[in-house]
Amino acid sequence: MNLTDKKILITGASGSLGKQLCYQFNLEGVKPIAHVRESSNTDFIDSLGLEKRVTDLRQTIDLVALLEGIDSVIHTAAWVNFRRDKLTQFTGINTFGAVDLYKAARQTGVRRFLHISTVGAVGALPHRAVNGDVLSPLRASEEMEYNLGHLKIPYFMTKRAAEEELFKLAAEGRPELVVVNPTIIVAPSRSGDDRSIAYKLFSKLVFPEYDNLVNLVDIRDLAPGIICALEKSRPGERYILGGENISLKDLVLNVSAIVDRAPHLVHFPRPLVNALARLSVFYNRLRGRGKISFYPDLVKLLDFDWAYSSQRARKELGYRTRSVFTTLEDLLTNSFYGTWLKPKAPAGK
Repeated sequence: MNLTDKKILITGASGSLGKQLCYQFNLEGVKPIAHVRESSNTDFIDSLGLEKRVTDLRQTIDLVALLEGIDSVIHTAAWVNFRRDKLTQFTGINTFGAVDLYKAARQTGVRRFLHISTVGAVGALPHRAVNGDVLSPLRASEEMEYNLGHLKIPYFMTKRAAEEELFKLAAEGRPELVVVNPTIIVAPSRSGDDRSIAYKLFSKLVFPEYDNLVNLVDIRDLAPGIICALEKSRPGERYILGGENISLKDLVLNVSAIVDRAPHLVHFPRPLVNALARLSVFYNRLRGRGKISFYPDLVKLLDFDWAYSSQRARKELGYRTRSVFTTLEDLLTNSFYGTWLKPKAPAGK
């Protein structure tokens, strides 16, 4: 697919990933159309001279107008949060928002619909630590059977529900559906000084010592991977876009080495963590607080290794990633260049 003469809409274009996609498209000489909300900060989008379309995705009456004349959609708009409450809001944005947008895309003749989801909608591998030693891990792939349905984590629940409904709709015909499942995205903070942030955290916080595996993907690799998926992917498929797998303990140790600050690693027995999570829920309810960010289902994430393979994307899309250690080094030396926040390194660096 030649993208230079296509009208490509990026939903959630004012978000971190949305802006990085706008930046990457601009590097490749393509001018996407940016979907934003009325309250969105569009300074960066305006600096690229991009067309903007302002719509609340929860207002289905406006979606047909949003997609008028569009060839392809990259749907990044979502509520990304691990809090326990506000399931209705998660569902409205992450599930109904995606499904309604796809239906509108069908009405307007959109050819391809790229849905940006999460590996939490794919599944995860049971944790394989034995006697403190991590076994050589398997890596989850696109074909695995979903096994996270018991976790009542609204973000995972609503993103999985969106995928299931979208695949059903896509089986009936156009637009072509492709689902992209990023792993944990690493990107610089808006402060521009991630080294100081990490240094302060390591000076004050105690880090739990766990050997679960996680997969990190550099946003500078993810954005080109998404564009490759738009160009080269097979309709009706999903693609995991991840980087390297690393244990939580090794991640903490590598960060500590870069910022030159010894971490305070403590092993918290699982029964204690479970009890603290239940206490957190009880305490917040007692105080009448709606926002609950630490709860038993979140602790159950420790039952899994979040290790993934991006072999399908590498083989079919030409997807490439840099080393996780390069990503961490760039992030924690404030040298994370090649993003919408830091496009180029200063002269002499």
